Amino acid sequence: MKTFKSMNPINSVLDQETIAAFLTQQNQLLNILTNAEKINLNSLRITTSISSIIKLKLGDTLRVIIYHNKRHIVQAQKVIEGIADS
Repeated sequence: MKTFKSMNPINSVLDQETIAAFLTQQNQLLNILTNAEKINLNSLRITTSISSIIKLKLGDTLRVIIYHNKRHIVQAQKVIEGIADS
């Protein structure tokens, strides 16, 4: 699935700072998921970044974030494999 043009990071800089920020965000997400075990994930609704009209249950929002992050990891693996093959 392709991203929205407004969300496309194609011209962004990918450096150690970006990677460090991603890893920090992953640790924050892990903390959120740990705390989420204590609440009903179907009771809260979250507005999406795509549209303020679209709201997802907290559990579904967390699922989208996890799948989205997995996509980034797969993209990074493909880049690394491409570098290794050259």
